[in-house]
Amino acid sequence: MKKYFLVCLISAFAGALIATSTVVAARQMDPDMPGMQHEAKPVDVQGVGVIKAIDAAKGTITLQHETIAVIGWPAMTMSFKLASPELLKHVKVGDKVQFTLRPVGMAGTVTSITVLP
Repeated sequence: MKKYFLVCLISAFAGALIATSTVVAARQMDPDMPGMQHEAKPVDVQGVGVIKAIDAAKGTITLQHETIAVIGWPAMTMSFKLASPELLKHVKVGDKVQFTLRPVGMAGTVTSITVLP
């Protein structure tokens, strides 16, 4: 009976020791995790294209854009969110524009837009 009690006591102590060391290690972890590669911050890119559609209610613009080599996008037509409805004040369907885009995956947000001559 003493052996059984001793084995149970040692097992309980070992379990408590493991749990405590895990909690202590987690608290000592540096939240910046030096040495880890972090995801890059979004970088704005420039593009040139023609406005194919505007949906002010949804806050989107459809652009037929040229290749955007910096992010590996071929020329294509796609809709983008607008950072602000104010961006639509001086543009219309059919305008050739230069735009600034904040890409997120295969989507993005237009943050500025200028009509080209």
